[in-house]
Amino acid sequence: MAARGSRLISLLLLAALPMGLVPAHAQVTLPADLISPVVPHDVATGSGATTQDLAIFAWQEFTALNWPAMDPATTGMRGRADTSADFLSIAPDKSGSYPLLVWQTYRHKNELFPADGKTDASFDSKVPTYKYKGGPFTAANGASWQLFNNLDESSEIGLCNMFAHDTTRILFEAKVNRALFDYANANKLTACDDKGNCPALTAARNKTLGNLAQYGGICSDDTSIVSLPCGDSKTPGDAGEGTIEIKAAWRPLTATEVASNRFYMRKIIYYTGDQFLAQQYNNAVYGLVALHIIHKTKSFPTFVFATWEQVDNYDDVNNQNTQDLKFVNTGTALPNIPVTRAHAINSVIPPVNDAVHAAFTAKDPNTVWQYYKLIGVQGMPMDGPPPATAPADTLSYYYLANIVVETNQTLQNFFGKAPTGVVMPFKNLYFNGAAGSPFQMGGCQGCHGTQGQSIGGDMSRLVGAAPSNSTQPPEPFNNGASAAITSFHLRSQDTPKN
Repeated sequence: MAARGSRLISLLLLAALPMGLVPAHAQVTLPADLISPVVPHDVATGSGATTQDLAIFAWQEFTALNWPAMDPATTGMRGRADTSADFLSIAPDKSGSYPLLVWQTYRHKNELFPADGKTDASFDSKVPTYKYKGGPFTAANGASWQLFNNLDESSEIGLCNMFAHDTTRILFEAKVNRALFDYANANKLTACDDKGNCPALTAARNKTLGNLAQYGGICSDDTSIVSLPCGDSKTPGDAGEGTIEIKAAWRPLTATEVASNRFYMRKIIYYTGDQFLAQQYNNAVYGLVALHIIHKTKSFPTFVFATWEQVDNYDDVNNQNTQDLKFVNTGTALPNIPVTRAHAINSVIPPVNDAVHAAFTAKDPNTVWQYYKLIGVQGMPMDGPPPATAPADTLSYYYLANIVVETNQTLQNFFGKAPTGVVMPFKNLYFNGAAGSPFQMGGCQGCHGTQGQSIGGDMSRLVGAAPSNSTQPPEPFNNGASAAITSFHLRSQDTPKN
């Protein structure tokens, strides 16, 4: 009888998943245009997409955005694929750097909201330019400050610091695409002074958060609110990709890891010194260990969230921390426990990964991209949190997290507000017209509902907490726990109170 009751609860929880997201274990059929430099504008099957449909869409994004980019230095263009280049057969140069990729030429969050308030009028440029508060910033050993990978975050949104091989620091960067950048400029959201006053942004954000039931989770041309472009929106100069934001995680590699050819590598910028006094910018070749892509589409105006890890980050088959991943909580609310994946990868995802990797290696057996795996996707929100006895796939969908980007207990089990590391449940995500809205959503989507939508920035923390989230001094490589907390509070000082 108990077994029947447990099965009934599991079936009810599966039924509670958004339409289309009940797991399907059919054979994976990949689209003919999987390996293409064209960014998909929406999920082909629309709002009824299954988890498998979302996973395939995510891999289409991954392929297009990791395509070699047109060289901004020679073309003056950013965010454009070099269609004559080969995605699969890229190789490092003598310094160890692989070719520059499309998403890497997107605008850095600091270029969207620079400290002097003077956002470039055009998305395009030959080189990036960074302008932070604080300083002075000086070059270490002749380092360049005009590289496209600018790792100016060294904590996981102030909650913990992350390491591999016990002591190797993991650093982060955030980027926005042309659709978001041009939308923000056209609507004067980036019209700020050097004191951080942004009148149009403040007005639009306040109107939006004042009526989230109406303005949350929509595609709209209303310029008086914050409603970032959906796929196929008519944003001048944009191909209709819709809003895309990127978060990437990088770290130094061991000599063995470099020789393995299992990591995409690129010369990056990182910072040392005192965050609030003098800092030095440094260059080194780092390995890419994680990638978030979030994408606003017409079918999913609360964004499709997809996240990848380098395959050696964590042994999911045996549930083992093979790279000695370690985090240090910045507060005292939670203990520092050994790193483990709190919720197993959704069972639909590995077969899709296997099919994609087979398609990659059929064309190039040595491609570096076979060593990156999709961890999960979120499309339609669901109300939660689900009980611990829920089916594993329900838990993995709801609590989607990347093990090197959202590592500690709060982030791997996120389902509400976490201003001090203590989770407090609340309805954090609105989807106008969706049955059950508002939702108490978890994982990546729930976090962006809390840190983006609920403060009037659509699903974007970079817009919702602007400009201070982008203008504060970079977090240096050597930042400790107290500095990480201080930095996060400073980057949150422009966050509206809802």
